[in-house]
Amino acid sequence: MDKETPSNETGIINLHDARVRLQRPRAGGGVSREALQEELAEARSLLDQGLSTAAEARLNALIKVAQKEADILAQARCALSEALDMQGCYRESLEAVEMYEAAEARTKLDEAVAMQLRVRIGLAQNFTGDHPKAIAVLNAALREATENGSDAQLGLVYVSLAHIYRSINECPIARDHAQKSLEHYRNTGDWRGLAEAYLAIALADTYEGNYEAALENYDQALKLVGDNQAPYFLGKIYANLAGAYCFLKRPQEGIACLEKSISYYERTEHKANAALGYNNLGVNLIQIGEWERAHEALKRALSLAFEMDGRGARVSMFRVSMILDSLGELHLLRGDLSEAQKCLERALSLALEKGNKWYIGQATRTLSRCHLAMNDAPRALELAREAVDIAERIGDRQASCSSRLLVAEAHLLSGDLQACAQELQQITEESEESSDLTVTGEAQRVRGLLALAQDDATLAVHHFGRSISIFEIFGDRYRAALGHYELGRAYAASQAERAAEHLTQAAHTFKALGARLALKDAEEALAALDRNAPEQRNEPSALTQLLTLRLAEAVASRELLLRELAAVLQQETKARQVLIAETGEDKRPRVVASHGCEGELGERLAHQLEELRTDAERERFMSEKDAVILPLRSTSAPHATIYLAPRAASLPEGVSLQPLLRVAELGMDVCALRERERAGRGTQEQTAYVDQSLLPGFIHSSPAMTRLVEEVHKIRSSDVTVLVTGESGTGKELVSRAIHALSSRRAKVFVPFNCTAVPKELSEGYLFGYRRGAFTGAVNDSPGVIRSAAGGTLFLDEIGDLPLDVQPKILRFLQEGEIQPLGEQRPSKVDVRIIAATNTDLEEMVKDGRFREDLYYRLNVIRLRVPPLRERRSEIPTIVNYYVNHYSSKFGRRELQITPQTIDLLMVCDWPGNVRQLCNEVQRVVARAEDGMTITPDHLSPELKRTSAPITAPAASVTQLASAPTAISEGLTLADAMADLERRMIAEAMRKHKGNISRAARELGLTRRGLYLKLERYQLSASA
Repeated sequence: MDKETPSNETGIINLHDARVRLQRPRAGGGVSREALQEELAEARSLLDQGLSTAAEARLNALIKVAQKEADILAQARCALSEALDMQGCYRESLEAVEMYEAAEARTKLDEAVAMQLRVRIGLAQNFTGDHPKAIAVLNAALREATENGSDAQLGLVYVSLAHIYRSINECPIARDHAQKSLEHYRNTGDWRGLAEAYLAIALADTYEGNYEAALENYDQALKLVGDNQAPYFLGKIYANLAGAYCFLKRPQEGIACLEKSISYYERTEHKANAALGYNNLGVNLIQIGEWERAHEALKRALSLAFEMDGRGARVSMFRVSMILDSLGELHLLRGDLSEAQKCLERALSLALEKGNKWYIGQATRTLSRCHLAMNDAPRALELAREAVDIAERIGDRQASCSSRLLVAEAHLLSGDLQACAQELQQITEESEESSDLTVTGEAQRVRGLLALAQDDATLAVHHFGRSISIFEIFGDRYRAALGHYELGRAYAASQAERAAEHLTQAAHTFKALGARLALKDAEEALAALDRNAPEQRNEPSALTQLLTLRLAEAVASRELLLRELAAVLQQETKARQVLIAETGEDKRPRVVASHGCEGELGERLAHQLEELRTDAERERFMSEKDAVILPLRSTSAPHATIYLAPRAASLPEGVSLQPLLRVAELGMDVCALRERERAGRGTQEQTAYVDQSLLPGFIHSSPAMTRLVEEVHKIRSSDVTVLVTGESGTGKELVSRAIHALSSRRAKVFVPFNCTAVPKELSEGYLFGYRRGAFTGAVNDSPGVIRSAAGGTLFLDEIGDLPLDVQPKILRFLQEGEIQPLGEQRPSKVDVRIIAATNTDLEEMVKDGRFREDLYYRLNVIRLRVPPLRERRSEIPTIVNYYVNHYSSKFGRRELQITPQTIDLLMVCDWPGNVRQLCNEVQRVVARAEDGMTITPDHLSPELKRTSAPITAPAASVTQLASAPTAISEGLTLADAMADLERRMIAEAMRKHKGNISRAARELGLTRRGLYLKLERYQLSASA
């Protein structure tokens, strides 16, 4: 991409256009403040899109002409510092703002701008490596913000502190600050702030190895960003999300995230981030066995990482270290040990140079594995111990366990079986292996190797079988094949036929992958196999104990447990076909595990098992298939069914299957209880709504609504006419009812009348009443709504739609308190208080002659504006809780809960329908809920879920521009023609979205502030 001008795809005026506009003097000399603000908004939009060099150029031009506007100059320098950070130019980033470091340099600045500067200075100092000073600056800012700052300022300071503490590997402190940031941003409804807070929490989780928790927080950050124009930010979230999937050994999901991440980063200028995306893609491709593609991805990552940017500075070397580590692992798996060693030693050297302990530990572990493959036990042991020390210092539990397993394997390679056993015992005592299946799989493999070295082939089979089941779940082809190879070795002395089966399978996979050394080992083991050796038999009691232990250790997840059960049945009974099926959440049969009946055959068998209703049908089916059907019935978990063929298949020495099935059923109960406990975490406790409001449902916790309530209280002893204004759905009628409830008329009737609810020609009769025969169809007398409200309050909703010919009569009633019904000869006095409401601009209607000026002044004695929901987002949690309780009672629902993540999504929505739309959403969710349900983001309407998708071309595409009206007069300059086109595009977007600023700005590729400035510049109305 050209670094001087942003692409047309950004929907932003090009740099030359911006310079021309900034250089154009206003009347009286200089550049207008509005033009400067518009340019600042557009530069920030460029930053959102990852076009940092284009933003830098525009900001430098802005700084030159904004010297007399202190606040705008400070904000421009702040944005310039951010743009330089994005490019990795950290020294220059600090220089852009360090002139504001002294307190006296910020005295003339707005409080919010001064706080923004202090945070930016702290972050810049952090990036230059001065972490203590960065923390001191931000802690000072935090103290000031705590005393006088807003929630937005506190959220910004806390999330910045989280970033700094994470950079020095203090993840617990980082998480604590991120959580506090989240609490404050929730009161603002700022989607970016909330998303940044969730990202900070997710990153802390990732660094500490809490990958499942990280997934939830990354996903919430994505939902909060939604369809906002933020490709750089979205690319960062998806890249980190893919990394978490990589650590969890879920490569297919990781690859899907990486594809999105790369698609976002390709729209930006940041090669370093694209390099990281390619690295993670390579790691995931390694796991699923696509090693050629992985090699290409890693080479591309390394190439990007070493490319020069516009300033001639290289990408951060710790990122190069990560890529070299991945490339070294690929060489290691392929058997290219010398190439692997070179890559890994270089990776470790770069990580040490940059001082990042996490990358140092990762490279050290991989290099230790390389020396194990080279049979260099002393060096492998030395590196593994260093990795343990690093992991414990940074508090990475998974890394610590993985490193200790390398220590154990190095002891095993050197022949020190006792030291190996002690290390494995320490791992068991210090960690819960079931919490991390990757560690569990590797631990089972090492325990199997130890058992082989101790000549206990039966125990080795047990451990290797568990390892295979785990890595097959992850789709890790290499490690699953390695398990088959080791299992073949374990069977070699006693069961040659089984040994040949597993060794052949391992050799086939190694050959397909291109793992040369592993393939050589498998082929040599096959060649050395003594197929004539007598088959050894295990004692029934020992076999039962081992199989029971194997299942008991597999309760980390239901899927792992059932896969282990299927593997045990296939390995020990010599059955040709084993299948375990269950009913999925969609009420359809699902194959959990199968051997010998994969693919369509397995699906067909699962459906057939589901259709069997009676014992006679089951017996007939078993006879036809020569199979046995075994039910798995759990007291607190969904049931499952085992299909085993042939029917004669059984455990050796007549050992019964029933004890194993009972262990499996108990394990299913344990898994179900653990899942329920996990699902219960993070749910928000329902707090009883305490009605301290004017009326039920009248929420006023925000400053804007509190001011409104204060105004209502001020007029409680007066009968003055009130005009209530506000957007549709804000609760104008509720405010009007509150005014009536506090007035001296509260014991009398409150009558609402919507001026749009009746035909215009009938409005007068509905309002003032009529006598029988006054007009055709008047068969009875009607008092009219005004007389119906006698002594009380009449609420005239949508007063702006009152017909012009009726307005003089309303005016007379307001002046004299008299009405004259149709057909009456004399007027009559009526004591009624009027409260009117409108969502239209009455001043504009008066100007256009659509509303009487004298009536407007009569109505506008006391004016109360009800703020839209987007201006009082802090009330959303209270409103949601109130209506959840309200509709739960109405629909008979009990014990409903709603998660904080769901509340956060509701906080950042635009809510064009305001409180009415939010109320309807809650009503819809509660109506569909069941007792005891926890409301999650998945229960929201599709338009509110805000699931992110790759950005499409802006509305102002080439095709659209070509088809736009072109009535351009001769003699117009290009600048004037562009201004005319821009004006028409804005007007069309505002018409299309019915005046919704947020949606129109998003379509045009602008910020809300930028669009407001352009509306003012072109003198366009913000209404539809």
